[in-house]
Amino acid sequence: MMSIWRYLLPNTLKIKLIMAYITLLMVPLCVAILYLFQHFESIRQKDMLDQMSERMQQVHVSLIDMMAFAYKANIMLSQDESLIQIMDDPDKYDPFDRKKVIESKMFGINNSFFFHQTELYFKFIDRKGNVYTSYAPNGKLTNGLKEVQDWQNKLESGSHPYRWVADDWNDVNGSQGSKLLSLYTILDDQLRGNFGLSRISINIQEWFRSTLKDSPANQDLTIFTGQGEAVLQNKEPAISIDMMQRIMSARAQEGHFEDERALSLVNYSYLEELDWYVVSQMPLSELQQEIQRLRLIAFLFLTILVIAFVIVTIFLSARMTEPLYVLERSMEEASDKKLNVKISIGKGATDEVRSLGESFNRMIDDVIELINKLKLEERQKQAVRFQMLISQMNPHFLLNTLNTVKWMARKEKQEAIAGICTSLGFILEASLGSEIELVTLKEEIKLLRSYESIQAFRFRDQFTIHYEMDESVQYALVPKFSLQPLVENSIAHGFDTAKGCCTIWVRAKAEGSELILEVEDNGIGMEEAARRPVRRSGHGIGLSNLRERLQLLFKREGSIEFVSSAEGTLVRIRLPLLIATPYSQEGDGGHVDGFAGGR
Repeated sequence: MMSIWRYLLPNTLKIKLIMAYITLLMVPLCVAILYLFQHFESIRQKDMLDQMSERMQQVHVSLIDMMAFAYKANIMLSQDESLIQIMDDPDKYDPFDRKKVIESKMFGINNSFFFHQTELYFKFIDRKGNVYTSYAPNGKLTNGLKEVQDWQNKLESGSHPYRWVADDWNDVNGSQGSKLLSLYTILDDQLRGNFGLSRISINIQEWFRSTLKDSPANQDLTIFTGQGEAVLQNKEPAISIDMMQRIMSARAQEGHFEDERALSLVNYSYLEELDWYVVSQMPLSELQQEIQRLRLIAFLFLTILVIAFVIVTIFLSARMTEPLYVLERSMEEASDKKLNVKISIGKGATDEVRSLGESFNRMIDDVIELINKLKLEERQKQAVRFQMLISQMNPHFLLNTLNTVKWMARKEKQEAIAGICTSLGFILEASLGSEIELVTLKEEIKLLRSYESIQAFRFRDQFTIHYEMDESVQYALVPKFSLQPLVENSIAHGFDTAKGCCTIWVRAKAEGSELILEVEDNGIGMEEAARRPVRRSGHGIGLSNLRERLQLLFKREGSIEFVSSAEGTLVRIRLPLLIATPYSQEGDGGHVDGFAGGR
């Protein structure tokens, strides 16, 4: 699976740059734009609902105002004294005069509310059955005494002294529509009692057409009754039965929802006085069309931006990676051409690429120079090795000769001479192992004891060496012949033979991760020893050799310290604590006999 992906998407810097650009920039940008459009769509839908609600509320308020206008007109006419006198006793007046007076009253009421967009149609019937109208009726007016009696019975049985009729018959000549919205009241006076019937009507069709003349063309407005009968609508077909049932079942004064079947936004309100529902619909296509147009523009811009950025990314990545490809080919050719390769840097290269190319060329020069140095050092090492092989011939001869002297001394029963030969042979054998730089502290103490036995014979027991060593550090690794030159320095320069036997302390202990070696004497001190004449050549070679070996083996982790006083000198060596416990502790008794044969 991984090999397939590597084949489809090569693991190159150019592909990584393009993938990083798409992943880190383009994908979050597209997600952000999608989120913004969804957020904008919800805001736009809310704005559309607010506009629909506002427009529907205007229709609602306009209808309430017309009803209030009719009710106010009814109150004004029912309180007019001259109208009351005429309708209370119509026989006292000439039929023509009373008709003229009442119609002028009706006309005055309409003129007093001239700012209303719909005319009111008045119809009065006195208790004698005389009918008065503010309009030309469709037919001949007849006696309305029965109509007065019927409406009086209806109003007395109701909870209000008035009644609205939403589907009243339209008897206005030349008026649009077949239905009127009428307010029926019984005209009543405290002194005279009931003196007639008042009907004030509104032409719903004319009011509806006048109200919707400024409405948006894509907004559907419908008014239907609580029985599900459509009263008014500005477009065909009317709303569905299911939508009516959903609105009526909500039993709310107002609300809105999204109709997925009709693909429209629906806003409605309820007019309790007439048991009417005012419903406004807006197709979702209007909203979606606007959103899609903006989305198309945005994504077109985004596509152009993506293409532009991809082209720029490819151009920049190619300009960046081409020198790297040149560097890669040059590095592959370096081994074939024996480092005889150099990168030519163009003038148009960037500073980073130019610096990389120059660094590669310097690296090739440094590698060639280093190889030449290594070849020279190898030749020098071979020459030194050859000289060492030659120089080893003499120590082998000396060891064999020393072994012969030892056996001759034993034959002559000179045990002291035999012991010196054994100790000297052990030291000489250790010096032949030039490949070994570190030995255990236990072996180093053995070498020091061999040296002590030789010096004790020479100085006739004029000094004593005390060894203080922790058992835990006996297998710690130390440089070979690190203690012997310190003890030799104490014997050769630190003692005054006139004062008798002197003492040397050799100590070894661990402090944390360090090994501490100390050689202390009670001699004359370094300052006094420096003022005395030098007794032999090569003074200080052992200490300087030890200091250089510590530097080569341990760098900054190895140090040597001198503490001098008037009563002696203390030399302290600090080394890293390296423990090398052997697999077997047997076979530690080697001496001159062990190196006598086969040399």
